Amino acid sequence: REEYDLCAHDPYRASPESKYERYDVTVDHEHGDRATEIKILSFKRPHMRALHCAWISFFFAFMIWFAPAPLLKEIQDTLGLSKKEVWTSAITNDCTAIFLRMVMGPVCDAYGARIPMAAVLLLGAIPTSMVGLVNSATGLAVIRLFIGIAGSSFVMSQFWPSRMFSREIAGTANGLVGGWGNLGGAFTQLFMGTILFPTFRDYYDDSEKAWRVICVIPAAIAFTWGCIMPFLSDDAPMGNYRDMKKNGAMDRVFMTTSLRSGATLNTWILYIQYACSFGVELVMNNAAVLYYTSEFGLSTEDAAALGFIYGSMNIFARVLGGLFSDRLNLNVGMRGRLWLQLILLVCEGTTIIVFAFANTLSGAVVTMCIFSIFTQAAEGAIYGVVPYVSKLYTGSVAGLVGSGGNAGSVVYGFGFRNLPYKDAFIMMGSIVVAASSLNFFIRIPCHAGLVSGEDNHAVIQARERHIRRREMERQAMLAAQQDGPGTAATDGQAGDSQGSGEGHVSNGEEDVIDVDERDPEATPQQQEAREVPEEVQAEPVAAEEPVQEEVQKEPVPEEVLSEPTPAEAQPTEEVLAEPITEQVPADEKDPVGEPKWEDLEPASSS
Repeated sequence: REEYDLCAHDPYRASPESKYERYDVTVDHEHGDRATEIKILSFKRPHMRALHCAWISFFFAFMIWFAPAPLLKEIQDTLGLSKKEVWTSAITNDCTAIFLRMVMGPVCDAYGARIPMAAVLLLGAIPTSMVGLVNSATGLAVIRLFIGIAGSSFVMSQFWPSRMFSREIAGTANGLVGGWGNLGGAFTQLFMGTILFPTFRDYYDDSEKAWRVICVIPAAIAFTWGCIMPFLSDDAPMGNYRDMKKNGAMDRVFMTTSLRSGATLNTWILYIQYACSFGVELVMNNAAVLYYTSEFGLSTEDAAALGFIYGSMNIFARVLGGLFSDRLNLNVGMRGRLWLQLILLVCEGTTIIVFAFANTLSGAVVTMCIFSIFTQAAEGAIYGVVPYVSKLYTGSVAGLVGSGGNAGSVVYGFGFRNLPYKDAFIMMGSIVVAASSLNFFIRIPCHAGLVSGEDNHAVIQARERHIRRREMERQAMLAAQQDGPGTAATDGQAGDSQGSGEGHVSNGEEDVIDVDERDPEATPQQQEAREVPEEVQAEPVAAEEPVQEEVQKEPVPEEVLSEPTPAEAQPTEEVLAEPITEQVPADEKDPVGEPKWEDLEPASSS
């Protein structure tokens, strides 16, 4: 109990069950030592190291997932494929990811994100390196089916920051990891289509030999990182899942239970809406080169460069979507997150329809950049809501919602396979606008809906506690800058323990925590320490005097406190003996919360 009290006054201190003693960021001990701030330039374990490992891993996974995409025009010309056969390979590329994302969610709940991420990188790199062996439409479809394994990495990339950072900043963390990871798709357009392909084509003086060779390079990069990454980071703030299960810091999670519990109505609504955001991005990764080469007559190199521009919006757009979602949540609650999500989807669908009518190259590029920003910001906003759907089975929810992106890509892929490009874009934009209306049906327990309901008391209190804690940290940093470097953590701790009584999790009064707000991932020891019975809390710390112990253990009836006591019923001199008055002085606050003798005096005497 004493160790938990120390944690309450030191936001950098690790919980007793953690493998670490202190953290580089402030944490919320009530929710499994999740970080309450993001230090983007820090690479220290466990929180910031995990965040950087998550986006770098997803970046490399995206590289191998879409390595053949910038080369599809060249592959089509070499093998004599039709438009339908090329788009069939794009559809199979997403089919594997749909299934594996649903599976990887429960896997993350049970085993963490670190090992599954490494396994996906290793397995996905093998078929990517074999693209050069393709000789038919069937071979291309099959090889891209297996390359789709890399697409399941998205689940780990979103579960990992949700495990490391508090829900109040989870939108920002998820948006940063997802956005910078998705940037791998844009980089692949540039790296494969604009840099490697012309370089190897000039070297071999043969376009066919060039595209058959260069896919080995991203495969080798991803495979190497997959071998190194598991040794660089942790599954959770307190350590790796295997060690935490051994020392009792976490309970065992069953995959089947996780999958069943995560499949709620809210999850399926977000599934559809993510199909209308990330699904659009996946289609554009496949369609960009094909669209600009067929509609505007550009070369593969130039079309790939424009495809890079579309994906490069991930540098900031998805992060901004998550950041604005977090800010609105702190100001107006879940309703702010839902309204932002709706507005972004409507703007995205509208600009996609406008893009379909672009007749000039410059107009098409400008409109494409605008709808790219809305698309990726909507992705960030959606994953700002995901951690609230199910606190215990966040991995399952993230996996199911993430698979919606691939399902959307498959649906749109059939449209692009059978329709002219203009009609396909109009179809896609119309579906996105229609799907935005589903926000009216999202009902997160204990949170306000889009137009009805209110946040309950525990949710509001948790939000205020986060704001209060951030303000205390800001004041501590300002004080440290005035006093000199190296004193930020010390000043913050002193302010918590010696200031106005406003600590890490309390402002002088006990926080009322609703059952739904208790962290299901908190360790059994933490739960036991936080749920001390009231009668135990009321016991005196020291009871050397028998008389004091007897008086303090006897509860005073409410009617005695509420009704005036007659003068003859006042305590006698024997009761008000000298030892008691010394140990319970009238000018001090009673440490155990029992009424003082002056509270028992008649109203007239006060």
